[in-house]
Amino acid sequence: MATISSQEAIARARAAMSIDSAQAARAWLVQRLDRPRQAYYLVVFGGEDASIAAAAVDATQGVVETEAHLSGDRAQLSIDSARAVALTDAGENAQAELVWQPCKASRSPLYPLWQIRVASRYAYVDQQGIVWDELEMPGPGGHAG
Repeated sequence: MATISSQEAIARARAAMSIDSAQAARAWLVQRLDRPRQAYYLVVFGGEDASIAAAAVDATQGVVETEAHLSGDRAQLSIDSARAVALTDAGENAQAELVWQPCKASRSPLYPLWQIRVASRYAYVDQQGIVWDELEMPGPGGHAG
């Protein structure tokens, strides 16, 4: 399975969203839990604490799957891997990986979750810092509480 580079993902998102080339950009690879062996890049434009746009770019085909222009008043990824590990009490040697599937913890690929191995199971941390023991499928409509 050939994959595009993070720089190619940024370029494709930049073109699709008409984002100026001077605008800072970062990309993170996110594994899909609901589609084995599939991944996408979360591409975020703007300063570290002031995201102005985000896009999900398929890591194999390079297709921009979803995009959003943002307010620029906060970071798109408000929880980093170190904070996610700390929230789960998994220990300083624990590894965190960005993952996503539609679930109550996140209904949008623009808001991936951190997956951390804790003992013999996984814990998930969303971008609000809430720790989830499992990823429940979302119900019809309403709040994902």
